[in-house]
Amino acid sequence: MTAPTPSHPQVRHPHASLNDRLGDRVSAAFGSMTAFWVLVGWQLGWMVLAEAGMGWFGSDRYPFAFLLFLSNLVQLWALPVLGNTANRADEKRRAKADADHEALTHIALQIDAIATHVRTDTARKEA
Repeated sequence: MTAPTPSHPQVRHPHASLNDRLGDRVSAAFGSMTAFWVLVGWQLGWMVLAEAGMGWFGSDRYPFAFLLFLSNLVQLWALPVLGNTANRADEKRRAKADADHEALTHIALQIDAIATHVRTDTARKEA
């Protein structure tokens, strides 16, 4: 009788803190076409209002300097979030690759055990 084989390995998922989950949601929002069109609309709207001299823009001699400043702030806030999300995605890919490796190793060991059993059984029948 052969020794019992170990059960299928469990997949271990990387820990996700509240900040990680929030960062994933923010990155998903930043990475959408909706966010792209909101930013395009914001900048085009700003430029049209500034060129027309409407509202607050009428008294500002340099309205595009503040637009550039705000655009830089959006980028400064988005970069760390997007970088963190990319790192987390890589961590998830590594965890999946490790789990796949363990599962495939387990399957290969099971197939080897079955093949050994079949060879043994066939050898007994032929003898």
